[in-house]
Amino acid sequence: MPLRFVGIDLAWSERNPSGVAVIGAQGVVQKASAALWTNDEICQFAGLDSSEGAVIAVDAPLVVKNVDGSRPVEQELTQIFWPYDANPYPANLSNPAFDENGRIQRLVRHLEGLGFVNRPIIPKRSEQHSFVEVFPSPAQVILFPGANRQSHLHVRALRYKRKKGRHKNKKDRSWTEVHSEWEIYRARLRSLGCREPRMTFSPEVNTQLGVDITGFEGPAYKQWDDLLDGIFCGYLAYYFWHRGEEGCWVVGKSATGAVTLPKCQLADCPLPIAPE
Repeated sequence: MPLRFVGIDLAWSERNPSGVAVIGAQGVVQKASAALWTNDEICQFAGLDSSEGAVIAVDAPLVVKNVDGSRPVEQELTQIFWPYDANPYPANLSNPAFDENGRIQRLVRHLEGLGFVNRPIIPKRSEQHSFVEVFPSPAQVILFPGANRQSHLHVRALRYKRKKGRHKNKKDRSWTEVHSEWEIYRARLRSLGCREPRMTFSPEVNTQLGVDITGFEGPAYKQWDDLLDGIFCGYLAYYFWHRGEEGCWVVGKSATGAVTLPKCQLADCPLPIAPE
């Protein structure tokens, strides 16, 4: 039976589009879109209603039990990745996006109805119907470290998302910075063609990624950062399947929310959990 790997950068509301990518069994990104609004559109685009096996990596809080504040997993991620500018937004039940009628839980129930199981650790190179919560920013910190001849270090997350300065001493990110960081992100995705596992692009997706990003600002830009996140989430699904348990670092607990990250494969890693 064919197997595919699906990345979903899921908007918290169907009023906003999501980024989705589909990767085939040989690691080729077959198609990608950041213009999918509803859960039905996402499932149809990714072929999730078929009987084919798949591993789905979703960038969205899939399990939220706390009434207010942030989930335990978000507190843990902040403690680890705040120095790298890769900490998450808080998720709690005071936000309607996370209640049982919100689009995230409706997608989870739909996937479970199709036989998919939320598995923080993906079984290695086996046929399955699995989905997992991921978080692209710390995953990039792990997978793209800086290094010299003697050691390695992990560098900050990319600043490819437009943000306002939250403090009086901080300036808004300029579009020049945002565009430059987006191009670094694109280059990183292309560099996965010489990594293990290897990811390449279909001609159609290659054409999409060839865009001159400097022509986009404001709402017109968002489709492009969602597109890259959807592709990267797809790669994480493929990575976890390829490496299995030895490649999965699970932060948090299934009962209150867990995020699966790749394990750093380099020696003497400064992150709290190094490869076994």
